[in-house]
Amino acid sequence: MIEKDLEDFEDFYKQRVNAQFFKIKKFTKKLIQEVRENLIEIKVCLDHFLEAGKDKIDQKSQRSLNFFSDRIRKEIDEIEIPEEDLNYDNINDLINSIKKLFTSINEVARKSLPKFHKEVQPQIKELNYITRKLGKKQAQLDEFMRKKYTDVKNAEYLLKKLPKLYNLKENIEHAKTDLDNFQSELDERNRIQESLNSELINIEKNVLFEKLKAEKDNIFQLRIRINDEIGFKKALKKLKFELEKNSIHIPNIDLNYMRDFLKSPIKMLANERKDLPKFTALMVQLRHALEENKLNLKTETKEKTIEQINTIFDEKRLQGDIEEYLQIREKIREIETEINDAGLAKKLEEVKDQISSNTIKLEHVETDLNRKNKDYTRYLNSLKNEREEFQNLIEEILNEKVKINITFSF
Repeated sequence: MIEKDLEDFEDFYKQRVNAQFFKIKKFTKKLIQEVRENLIEIKVCLDHFLEAGKDKIDQKSQRSLNFFSDRIRKEIDEIEIPEEDLNYDNINDLINSIKKLFTSINEVARKSLPKFHKEVQPQIKELNYITRKLGKKQAQLDEFMRKKYTDVKNAEYLLKKLPKLYNLKENIEHAKTDLDNFQSELDERNRIQESLNSELINIEKNVLFEKLKAEKDNIFQLRIRINDEIGFKKALKKLKFELEKNSIHIPNIDLNYMRDFLKSPIKMLANERKDLPKFTALMVQLRHALEENKLNLKTETKEKTIEQINTIFDEKRLQGDIEEYLQIREKIREIETEINDAGLAKKLEEVKDQISSNTIKLEHVETDLNRKNKDYTRYLNSLKNEREEFQNLIEEILNEKVKINITFSF
């Protein structure tokens, strides 16, 4: 097995193909050299046209002769004759260029020759002779390419697959660079996140925040207890419903207060005086409606609600709980004021905002990293498959195993 680096493969392969198809390449070069000579002969013939027309034709005819000569010379100069690097494409381009030359000669001759053809008859015959020779060489080259050059063409066309290997190699290198950059950015974002989280924990460990948390826990537990004490919303909603549809009548009941109480009972209680006059009046009216069985509730629900109302009146605990609720709420306000005055609230908010912003950036970087990793893996697999297929095709042409080594710049 022959091993070649990707960068060295093209030169190696061309040498092997040229050696393998030496006779065909040699004959092709011979034909192309003869074409070159014919083209030079046409240029010399054009000089003969100019010499023959000199002092023999009028000025207008001379301009036509000059146009005739310049146009054909220009067409010839534009023909690219392949040198050492012969291949099917540039030889085919040469054949097409010669065809185009014939078309141009015929076109310009049809327009220009009638103006001076009598004075340049020998040169016209000379040009016809040379173009016939060139036409035969072009036809011979065309036929040779179709009949003898097919295997060479297939071998040469294999090199057209090389750019794809280079492109995949570059894609892999670029993807790896991006991967490394994204990974570095991800590491940095994680480091920042860890630092911000530590800073957040340290701020929250401040004694003021610990006090605030303790008081908020207290008020949370107290709200649960108060809600348990006034857990007769079902009966109260039933009373509101009956009052709103006028199915029962209870004098002096504050329906607006009842609606607000159902929406936010603790808030309404906290806004009352210590003896809770509005709430007490509402409870009296609710108990009376229950005792009169005006709400048509289940016996169990009715009796439990009456028992809860009696407990509120007998034990007077609800008033104490509301008073305690107000005291804790005031403590929370005082602690929050201390936190604000110490600049801790602003600092806490800033750190939380930074954590939120960095979290978003982290997610974006992780997304980019995953996407680029998929690209990187896809390019690697594509390169592996393309190289394997390419090596198999090389083996078919050279009858020898060749391994292409691809080295990445990372």
